[in-house]
Amino acid sequence: MIDFHWPWALLLAPVPMLLIARRKAAADRAMQNPIDVPPALARALESIEQQQSARRHGLPQRIAVLCLGLSWLAFVIAIAQPSRPAATEWRQGSGRALTLLIDLSTSMERKDFTMQGEPVDRLTIVKSIASQFIAGRSGDRIGLVLFGSEAAIAAPPSFDLNAINQVLLASVAGLTGRTTAIGDGLGLAIRTLQNDEAGDKAIILLSDGTNNAGSVEPEDAARLAASVGITIHAIGLGSADTDGQSDQQSGFQSASADLDEATLEAIATASGGQYFRARTSEELQMIYRRIDQLERATEQLPPVIATHDLRNLFAATALLLLLASTAINTRRTTAE
Repeated sequence: MIDFHWPWALLLAPVPMLLIARRKAAADRAMQNPIDVPPALARALESIEQQQSARRHGLPQRIAVLCLGLSWLAFVIAIAQPSRPAATEWRQGSGRALTLLIDLSTSMERKDFTMQGEPVDRLTIVKSIASQFIAGRSGDRIGLVLFGSEAAIAAPPSFDLNAINQVLLASVAGLTGRTTAIGDGLGLAIRTLQNDEAGDKAIILLSDGTNNAGSVEPEDAARLAASVGITIHAIGLGSADTDGQSDQQSGFQSASADLDEATLEAIATASGGQYFRARTSEELQMIYRRIDQLERATEQLPPVIATHDLRNLFAATALLLLLASTAINTRRTTAE
């Protein structure tokens, strides 16, 4: 079965026949008013007409005319943009929209985590583990909001997980300010999901500090999220605080004296989510894995219908037929 993007173009197909019919009608009208000519000239004209008629109705000429007609027909079909449907691919989706809300305050530069045995700052380990989480959420739409003193939508919810990851990996601590406006970040993340048609919507908040900037109270934002059907899962980040002093041998800085676990837990509870505490790289990875196991509302996404474009095939056919017709006429003329 062939579909046409511009089916109205097929109306051009009979144009040559109409032109031929018009020319024949004009010739018939001319014959109705014959001109008196001498008998000898009339016989000569009749002989020429018979020779031309024989050439017109000869096999080579018929083939040339047929090739020309088929060339026009193939050209018209190419203009109509034909295509043939290929296999239809049905996709399964989770029906879930997630927004990652990540703290970029300057405290995320603290080196109290390890990666492959080497000390790294908090943001580096977050980017490494969160990017794996994003890559594994096929079928979800993921958004990204970054916050410090201010909040910014780095990427609206999208199926393009690779693009979301690129934005996350390019982020740096202090990009949105030095302090921590958790409430403002939540308000902006809620805005990205509030009018979303997804059946399940969630915000994954990660912070290593306390709300010390912005104009929105985090608890108020959490209650707003609950009222519009958005769940908030909160992650408190920072290694276990022992004596509060820098460890000179390991290169680690003092840990999480600024982390407000009570506020983060209140945010999660108010919205129907869960609070998690990440003290090590391994714990953070396990937390993202646990969040990844959230119940998924699997639904069938609109099908992807692949098509084979046939325009070039018909255009090439038209050109070949035109060349064949021209070659036949050229050979016949040369032979004469």
